[in-house]
Amino acid sequence: MIALLVLLSCSSSPDSGGPPDLPGTDAAVDAGPDLVVLVGEAVRFEGGSPDAQWTFGDGEGATGVVVTHTWEEPGHYAVQVKADGNADTALVTVHYPTTSVDSSSPVVVVDGTAYAVLPDADRVAIVDLQTEEVSHLQTCGSPQTVAVLDPVVVVACRDDAVDMFDAGELVSRTSLAWGTRPFGVIHHDGGAAVTLQGTGEIAYIDWVANTVEVDPVGPDLRGIAAVGSDLYATRFRSPADGGRFFQTSSTGALSTHVVAFAPGPDSDTHTRGLPNYLQQIVPRPDGRVAAVVGLKANIERGLYNEGVEFTHDTTVRADARIVSLSEEEGAVGSEVDFVRLDDRDLVLAAAWSPIGDQLYLASHGAEDVDIRDGYTFEPLGVLFDVGHGLDGLAVADDTLWVLASLSRELVGFDVSDPAAQVEVARIDLLGSVPEPLTDEVLLGKQIFHRSGDRRMSAVGYVSCGSCHLHGDADGLTWDFTERGEGLRNTISLQGHQVDGPFHWSANFDEIQDFEHDIRGPMGGQGFLSDDDWAATDDTLGPSKSGLSVELDALAAYVASVAEPMRSPYREVDGALTAEGGAGQALFATLGCDTCHPPPSYSDSALVGGEPSLHDVGTLTDASGSRMGTELVGLDTPSLRGLHDTAPYLHDGSAATLREVLIDRNPSGEHGPTAGLSDTELDELVAFLLQLE
Repeated sequence: MIALLVLLSCSSSPDSGGPPDLPGTDAAVDAGPDLVVLVGEAVRFEGGSPDAQWTFGDGEGATGVVVTHTWEEPGHYAVQVKADGNADTALVTVHYPTTSVDSSSPVVVVDGTAYAVLPDADRVAIVDLQTEEVSHLQTCGSPQTVAVLDPVVVVACRDDAVDMFDAGELVSRTSLAWGTRPFGVIHHDGGAAVTLQGTGEIAYIDWVANTVEVDPVGPDLRGIAAVGSDLYATRFRSPADGGRFFQTSSTGALSTHVVAFAPGPDSDTHTRGLPNYLQQIVPRPDGRVAAVVGLKANIERGLYNEGVEFTHDTTVRADARIVSLSEEEGAVGSEVDFVRLDDRDLVLAAAWSPIGDQLYLASHGAEDVDIRDGYTFEPLGVLFDVGHGLDGLAVADDTLWVLASLSRELVGFDVSDPAAQVEVARIDLLGSVPEPLTDEVLLGKQIFHRSGDRRMSAVGYVSCGSCHLHGDADGLTWDFTERGEGLRNTISLQGHQVDGPFHWSANFDEIQDFEHDIRGPMGGQGFLSDDDWAATDDTLGPSKSGLSVELDALAAYVASVAEPMRSPYREVDGALTAEGGAGQALFATLGCDTCHPPPSYSDSALVGGEPSLHDVGTLTDASGSRMGTELVGLDTPSLRGLHDTAPYLHDGSAATLREVLIDRNPSGEHGPTAGLSDTELDELVAFLLQLE
């Protein structure tokens, strides 16, 4: 018998293609073609047989010559018809109507052209996806994201500028205040909306009026997204009680939403953890929910905290939350679903299919892309070993484009069948432009972030970048008691000296000594031969330098990121403020420069193989030990970049610099600050926050 599917609703989805042609009359039963329809849209099935049995994949069924069905929930449904011992099936994809949504990204595809940022090269690559020809826009320093409304291309750069190109020509460079650090950019209200990570603001740039307005939103902003007139922005590094994203409406109302600490128990497939490094928030095309992605940090665990050691798979993992943006999905900001990702590290990028029925998640260091059902979030497929440093995704029709920034590649996959792994293009984004990094530094940067390398990590969860993404600090305090340490606040590599010693306890004298962490708590195989490992097991003994190309490359990369971020507390041109200048004089008068001498602002050194450690009155029973013996003091950290490295002290016990100087310094062992006036304290703090 013959079956015909007819859409009844006058608001039929444009994706449905209208009523299908009649199938051939030689078929006993025919469920018809696969369809794409809207939630609430009626579909009529003409079976042609009184005893035709229909099931619709949602628990409902019907019998008869002509039947109709309406799906009330989105999803992928198998429609089956049976008659006279024969059966046939069609797939019906049901989705909500799409709306106007946008989100910041380092890669965008528009009308067959891809735009991808290359931060190390200060360029945006423009790729004709048909011919694979590559050209470039020379941009402001260290571009982070790009927004395209052809022919206008807008680029947000970390070096305090936003560029606007029209038809390939730079027509405007908006220079922002020193240390504002633009990151996410989208087109908005005829101009651009840009997150300023350094100042916690959103800047609204009007190209026609040549004006910039800034609104305070929240600290450490990164990603930005829009649903209609509402904007959403992520907080990159999270306070200990949960992640954050912020919502601003067209009326100017500001809301803060919490992304909750993931509950346990810890296992080999799941862990507790604080959602951190929240870089993107990506609304589904229907605007009802969004994916918020990052890394889950299990900071509750540890021998001191709860008597339980870390394992390589219970320290950090990928984090992907689905949050409500509409009351129809629950309270706005509430968690709708949690996407479980096993054997994955930090997720830096997410994207949806054009109608939202598939979700794509890119793991930065594991180097895989997971494909999930856009409604149930069950696995549909995985793209393995895509490239180094996955940090951008863009979808055009049935093609997923993946930015592998540390491979300098744009990789395309046909995702019409998500279970298949069909690579359709691999494009060199540099083209004729020379590689901006030395071979050694580029290799080191790749290894630093590559959790998928079994030499680095047992399964794919942990890399150096897990705590120090691009040399930064994660803003967290970890319980390293099992490592012979104690509670340890993550130190930024930016602004740190490039020669040893390293760590708060000065237990390493070279970057190559991190082979101990790699082979130990990270569960990696290591980069040294077993003989070299045995010969250099003492971290303050024989040098590991020169024994491993990869470890030497790691050291070269760490040295390359030694400069701290610009301080937003300085004048707009980067000069010290008058208050900061007064604090600089006070810093010297108080003798702070004895332990923190410029230009490094640290006296950290090994003299005769021994470090210069100081007890400034902050040691507690949680501070642990040093190399199996008593911890008598701490290595002096550099003060450069303090504006970006809260919380403070070795155990993260001071949220602000005032707490460092007063609350955590009651006896004056950390400097004679008790007699300072409020004005002098303000001046000293101002100087410390302006150090670069």
